[in-house]
Amino acid sequence: MKFSKFNFLFLGLFLSLVTLTSCNKDDIKPGSSVTVTNTFQSTAFTNDAELAIEDLFSVPAGSLAATATVSDAVEFPAYLLNLYDIDIAENSISFKVVAQEGDETYGDLFRELEAGTTDRYYLTFDEKQKIDGFTSSNPAVKLRIDSDRVVVVEIGEGYDFKPNQSFTITLD
Repeated sequence: MKFSKFNFLFLGLFLSLVTLTSCNKDDIKPGSSVTVTNTFQSTAFTNDAELAIEDLFSVPAGSLAATATVSDAVEFPAYLLNLYDIDIAENSISFKVVAQEGDETYGDLFRELEAGTTDRYYLTFDEKQKIDGFTSSNPAVKLRIDSDRVVVVEIGEGYDFKPNQSFTITLD
């Protein structure tokens, strides 16, 4: 079989396109369904046990979980009884405290989180994601990658829990 210059040019362009496409990495797939749940662990408040937030609020198990579809909008506005707006994008996860000073539920809890306290937000996706690493805009916030479907935002010691506080986790 004889190849012309056109065939080689076409083959070169095709291979370049395949290579560039395979290098394009979406960490979180738009359109994926994601469920957020919350736990709290504290040496002072929970005797160092990790408890579902429903246990702390004395409400039915799972009643504060929420499910949304990853899109351009904020996926979880006013999540957890008007505490956080949680926005999930292809390459980031952002939280913003929307509860205000004097809030009936959270007003007395605003403070810098003490040693031995971890507030965890489990993000469980309906399909596999490609999250390999992260950087956080706040040193008190980490991302734990449990599997290709579950990541956990961990807010810990030194986090300045107050109105309008925000952070972004950028996915690598």
